Amino acid sequence: MIKKVIFVLSAFTVFSCQSEQELKTEQYFAEGYQIYTMNCANCHQADGKGMANLYPPLDGSKIIQDKAAMACIMKYGMKGTITVNGKPFNRPMPANPKLQELEIAEVITYVNMKWGKDSVYTPIATVTKALIDCVKR
Repeated sequence: MIKKVIFVLSAFTVFSCQSEQELKTEQYFAEGYQIYTMNCANCHQADGKGMANLYPPLDGSKIIQDKAAMACIMKYGMKGTITVNGKPFNRPMPANPKLQELEIAEVITYVNMKWGKDSVYTPIATVTKALIDCVKR
């Protein structure tokens, strides 16, 4: 019994040392991974390298650093040509209208932490503003 109490107190101490931002970042990363795996990895691949000449890589792409553009592309899709690392890709990106703002923020967090060298989560407010702005265009 005493060992259980010590374990619980130790676990509480470890988790209570993390800030709210650190906890939210870990949560968004984990949730973003799951959403990415279900909705994005089929084309962009689990390793973010894309698929041959069909779908662009996210790893090494500058577009992932533009979180507003990422939000708009994920929600509303994209047509036209995008150049990544000097290579053009012109297959359309389908819209994902069912993705909620939180889910988009989680995917952006995952992608940017995984391949964009970001270290903090993307707030929902960033996605909300981006989606309002891209609808106005």
